[in-house]
Amino acid sequence: MTRDIRREFKELVKAAGERDRLWMTGYLEAFTDDESAPLASSAITAPISPAIPSAGEPLVSMSSQPVAPAAPTATTNTVVSQLPAQPAGATLQSALVIFGTETGNSKKIASQVQQELKNTGLKTKLVSTSLVKTDELYKSELIVLVCSTHGDGEPPESAKGFHSAMQNLKVPLSSQKFAVLGLGDSSYPAFCQTGKDFDSFFDKAGATRLHPLGECDVDYQETAENWINGLLHALQTDPGKVNTGSAGNLPVNVSNGNHNGNGLTATLTKPQTVTATKGKTLARVRSNYSLTDTRASKEIRHIEFESDTEIDYLPGDSVGIVPANDLSETLEVLHTLRIPGDEVLTWRSEQYSAIDLFQNKLSLRYLPQRVMKAYENLTLKKLPSERLDLISILESFPPNENIDKQRIVDILEPIVPRYYSIASSPEYHGKNEVHITVADVMIETKRRVYRGLCTGNLFHMPENKELEFKIARNDNFRLPDANSDIIMIGPGTGIAPFRSFLFEREAQGHSGKNWLFFGNRNFAHDFLYQTELLDFFASGTLSKINTAFSRDGDRKVYVQHRMLEHAKELYEWLENGSVMYVCGSKHPMSKDVDEALFNIIEKQRRNGRKDAETYFNDLIESGRYKKDVY
Repeated sequence: MTRDIRREFKELVKAAGERDRLWMTGYLEAFTDDESAPLASSAITAPISPAIPSAGEPLVSMSSQPVAPAAPTATTNTVVSQLPAQPAGATLQSALVIFGTETGNSKKIASQVQQELKNTGLKTKLVSTSLVKTDELYKSELIVLVCSTHGDGEPPESAKGFHSAMQNLKVPLSSQKFAVLGLGDSSYPAFCQTGKDFDSFFDKAGATRLHPLGECDVDYQETAENWINGLLHALQTDPGKVNTGSAGNLPVNVSNGNHNGNGLTATLTKPQTVTATKGKTLARVRSNYSLTDTRASKEIRHIEFESDTEIDYLPGDSVGIVPANDLSETLEVLHTLRIPGDEVLTWRSEQYSAIDLFQNKLSLRYLPQRVMKAYENLTLKKLPSERLDLISILESFPPNENIDKQRIVDILEPIVPRYYSIASSPEYHGKNEVHITVADVMIETKRRVYRGLCTGNLFHMPENKELEFKIARNDNFRLPDANSDIIMIGPGTGIAPFRSFLFEREAQGHSGKNWLFFGNRNFAHDFLYQTELLDFFASGTLSKINTAFSRDGDRKVYVQHRMLEHAKELYEWLENGSVMYVCGSKHPMSKDVDEALFNIIEKQRRNGRKDAETYFNDLIESGRYKKDVY
């Protein structure tokens, strides 16, 4: 571009009105040639290795430099200026329902939303955050997003690209309406944070909020139903409504509201969120024994709980346990802060004795960055970047004497539950007990070596000791129909849900075949549930079992290597409709399994990488490749 052309362009932009500038933005975003730098894709498929490219079209450039996307075609982004503007009060015609999920709950709810919207006469499309494209956003008058939150307020693996893309969205969504439903666990401080993020992203992009942000807790069903009913009611009262019949029963906290000019058409008894209650089960330890011998590098235990009431769970679900802090650790913190154990402290509007609060409520280990930042602001002391426990911070960066200790209490967060895959079958073992498989966890810091907080509680828990837990449902990790074959990849404690699967299928007389890949360090020391697995094999419940003991040979062999050794047969099982499951560590195991599976597909099909990507993605989207990784 010459200097004269650049000057004329600047003058043109300066003279343009707001609508003209918006048109220019859309034009420039879409204009490119073959020499343009590639965009960072938001369409992240399964979390496979970086060598395996993601499918789908990019949403925005992640680069700090402006990059133009590909020119619009039938499969690429549509220019905003080419899309018909939605006049105020126009009848809605289309809705895009997007889901971001780790366990499948968000997809289940999103499917229900899609069906309800379809019943109103809207043209709808359901799509994963890993596959959504820019033109779909701008072509849809209504965008509904359902997404879960994981870890420390993080989006699901499949939603990370879309989350970043929406955060950096360049072209406004000023003609679109939106609604967001978040899923999370209120035991965690960053409850439904990803849902809150997306709600904010759409709002900042200029979209009109049709219905308030919803927040679902672990027991999400009732809250989700209420939120969906509220969404349908909002469609009835919105100026751009569709011509539908009754929206059904309204949720108790949503009434016929007055349109406030911001797209909110519901009057809430509480500020813009709806939250379900969660239930807990009181149980006692029935059995607690080691699955490994004394020579194993890591002890793994089998623990059984029983309750006087029925426990509502299915194979694939998990148990959530909130542990207590170690007493000596608790006393050390109180001593350092010079707080007597019987002093009454207030935390989150409730009063506790100091010993009860610090032992049973407050998280003392590996404080998240937001807590460390709050401590820095309170004490005016700079903390290192790595996560530290509270006692290390208090000793190395002690607060000034004039700081009220209550202010330190105020910034601390609750102990969060630890989740364990259920290893029992309600059909075989009965509905009054659950089993879990627990590995010893040792954590080394600069000051000491800790045993995992929940591990430390569970490992030494005697029989008849009582504790509370809650059931975390995982609708994305369910057994298929009785006739379907399944492939299970479960190294280490990842075997737990597959023990549940095998007992359940045996008890119900399922005819589908079962193939297990199991791995650990040593055959002699830590072949978990060896006797049971061999019995399953002898009875025919387990059709095939392949093991990988990484320390028994000259070279380390893992489950992904066994998969590659049986590539032809594994692919044949997939071609015959088998459902494949993976449970265990996210890094590196699940990534390695992803890569092995992709390589098997590519080599067996012999149609190139693009074809393998499509097949791989289809397995995920059809629910035939399921993962429960941590």
